[in-house]
Amino acid sequence: MTRASRLSAVVVALSLAAMTDGALAQAPEVTRTAPFTPRAIFLAPPKPGAAPIMVSSPDFANQNYRDKRFFQTLVGGLNMAPGVSWSAGPAGTQSYALFVEGEGGGRIDPTVHWIVYNIPPTATHLPTGIPKEVNIKDPPGAINGREDSSVFQGEVDGEVGYRGPNFTADGGRPHPYSFEVFALDTKLDLDPAKAKRKAVIEAMQGHVLASGVTVAHFGFDNFKPPQ
Repeated sequence: MTRASRLSAVVVALSLAAMTDGALAQAPEVTRTAPFTPRAIFLAPPKPGAAPIMVSSPDFANQNYRDKRFFQTLVGGLNMAPGVSWSAGPAGTQSYALFVEGEGGGRIDPTVHWIVYNIPPTATHLPTGIPKEVNIKDPPGAINGREDSSVFQGEVDGEVGYRGPNFTADGGRPHPYSFEVFALDTKLDLDPAKAKRKAVIEAMQGHVLASGVTVAHFGFDNFKPPQ
């Protein structure tokens, strides 16, 4: 091999290495294999003309994802359920339901981080730290549903109660977490062992008087890991 050809080969090799390093530095785009399912708030719409419910979470206010208590244990968190507050539903409200859903990446459905249903009509908040037990003591009568995800490799029937965010999900890209509250004109006659996303949404159909949502975004590139 001549000196010129050896120099050319070195240049090509260095160029390929640089291209490879650049490709590794950027997470690959994810292509979904099926149409994306809308969030629960779109699948169980309220009756026409309903005023929206105002929803907030003191523990996730101002994009507060630095408190490790509310993260998954997978990333050093405690899986502590955050507090959630909402404005009172309209006349005729018999119960409330809560969904916390995360979207992004190759998920066919949003990841359900938390479902609570049969929240009494007098309640306008869930306190911080609700245990991962089926029957909730405060507010009394409320029931923890099952977490649900098309990509989560946990229990087949889903875990009871809250499962926190994972800041490495979707390659660390920022993605939304939606806190959705529904005012219902009935209590849900639903077996807690089967209270996953599809079953709860189906049970709510035709019973939603009003709903509301607050959304927080989180990704590894935008926020520090839990401190």
